[in-house]
Amino acid sequence: MSGPETSGDGRAGEPTSTPGPRPASDVARKTRWEQHFPWEGRRLLEQLQSLTRGNPPRQVLAYVSESPELREFLRQGVLTLCGASCSARVRSAYKTAYFWVTEEVRPLWRRAHADRLTLTYPRLADENPGRFLQEAYPLAAVLEREGVRADFQPGDTGEPAYHAALWRGDRELWRGSCFVPLAPRESPDGRTVLAPTGWLRVQGEGGPLHDAPLPTDGELFWDWYSGTVLPHVLRLADERQDGLVFKNLSVTVHASEPDLALDVLDERVSMTEALTEEVYFGTLEALKRHTSTPTESRTLTPGRIVPVARSTPGQDGWASVTLTQWAAPPQEAVGQIPPESDGMDLTSTPLDRPWPPARIWAYARHLARQHGLTWQVPAFSVDGRPVPAVLRTGRDTPEGVLVTGGQHANETTGPVAALHLIAPLAATDLNFAVIPLENPDGAFLHRALTRVAPEHMHHAARYTSLGDDLEARLRQGQPRWEARARAWAREEVNATLHLNLHGYPAHEWVRPYSGYAPHGFESWALPAGFVTIVWYWPGQAETARALADVIALCLQEETDVAAHAARAFRASAAHLAQPHYQLIHGLPFILAEQAAALCPLTVITEAPDETIYGEHFQMFVRAHLAVCEAAVGFHLDRLGGT
Repeated sequence: MSGPETSGDGRAGEPTSTPGPRPASDVARKTRWEQHFPWEGRRLLEQLQSLTRGNPPRQVLAYVSESPELREFLRQGVLTLCGASCSARVRSAYKTAYFWVTEEVRPLWRRAHADRLTLTYPRLADENPGRFLQEAYPLAAVLEREGVRADFQPGDTGEPAYHAALWRGDRELWRGSCFVPLAPRESPDGRTVLAPTGWLRVQGEGGPLHDAPLPTDGELFWDWYSGTVLPHVLRLADERQDGLVFKNLSVTVHASEPDLALDVLDERVSMTEALTEEVYFGTLEALKRHTSTPTESRTLTPGRIVPVARSTPGQDGWASVTLTQWAAPPQEAVGQIPPESDGMDLTSTPLDRPWPPARIWAYARHLARQHGLTWQVPAFSVDGRPVPAVLRTGRDTPEGVLVTGGQHANETTGPVAALHLIAPLAATDLNFAVIPLENPDGAFLHRALTRVAPEHMHHAARYTSLGDDLEARLRQGQPRWEARARAWAREEVNATLHLNLHGYPAHEWVRPYSGYAPHGFESWALPAGFVTIVWYWPGQAETARALADVIALCLQEETDVAAHAARAFRASAAHLAQPHYQLIHGLPFILAEQAAALCPLTVITEAPDETIYGEHFQMFVRAHLAVCEAAVGFHLDRLGGT
């Protein structure tokens, strides 16, 4: 490891542990760290060679966090070292149950023509009781596709192992078990959790030769980051009095960890993506714990956290971290109004991919002109980017509609849908305002991150460049920067219905070193299709239920959306101990009283759109539009309008 190093101009400086405060006139100070990690595959073979010198083993069982191809390569390396008479298995240390069943058990059920698989998953003390059920995801979908009925049952022994049995009718055909390697560790927010780890078990002629953990590349990185970078960040937080810990924390990791698409649903197994989630959320949680900020709070302003992790199969790993401090606290100021179109072709409106901010701004302006509406920039982001709104005022209808998209910038279908809702709203008699992109700084970051890893969900781009949620500012009574636009628009049109377009991960969301499921977001860890949330003020419960019913019936007419939701629900519900939503006409909904909501009725659309492109992107844009148009129709009926 070299560092940390600090410098005022971005060049290498003298090593130091904690940079002190600098005058506001100084340029931004940077601190850098680097670390290298020997590849776990090489460490496995070297340790095995040392253990078995002069004593050839009978059995070797290893667990590494590698792709199926690399694990087979390592298995051949084990046989080369130990001889062909040695029984060698190299299993996955990450999502052990899924790979065990699909790689070792599936050939058995195919040969035996089994029609049912019973999987007993472990339940361990102090762990989420459904944690190991989720870790087997998406086995239910794999089994459904192959015509094998899944029967998942909780174990009662406290043993870290899965047990499986294959059946044809009432006849048991096979039974086996798989040990799950786990290591206790402290999560950034202070909880003790069990995390996946590598393992090496060697059996000789006279008995066991070795049975102990073998840390994976991901573990080595996370231990280094938690023990080296996070303490520095916490010391810096103590020095700052304004809550702005850093301007930018850039973390780059290269590790030989699995990053592969599965052949079911939109799923993938990606430890590299999981590492970026740990860096982002783990840094936030460590700061919350250190500053006694509630875990659920979204008001912390640590700065921009930018983690990037790449899979470099079979190579040593390395990490590079650069922390940039603020040269001076950010000030609210008027930014630059974007040009009308900057020469881009606005007659082409692709619906199969996220739009860059410049296209969103230009198309919003184009639609305003086309429909005789007002285009206005009521707010600018922290980085000076515009937050435009398209609106109409002056109609007799007293209760208007507010539409917002892009609050969380890695949720990509909402801004496109918000733009395409302008024309239908213009055809009504309603006053309305549409803010298609509330978080342009996050959108710019998301666009940069997806160029590196287009299949990762990139929650680092979820919040603003200060690191907080713009809605949290509103709830605190601080409509500054981006948040100013929503507060302004709500007053301009007297909105009583808020259509808030969002998204969530299209594939499993995992934090392996913090308890597996994402802490605080466990209910969103598995995609369940297009979800609709209806918030309502006290006394509005009956109206909210009627609105949800109208929306559900409308969504049913989008047959591909309904079919996708049914398929995703079957796959996810089988791996969740308790789903967090209810089904209305077969579609997932959440209804909740929210006295602090901006409007008496808020409809939040949640498309599983993070990492979605092509036909599915188009489908979820249509789903947003269907929900919004149903809600607007419901609103008009209540007002007696057209």
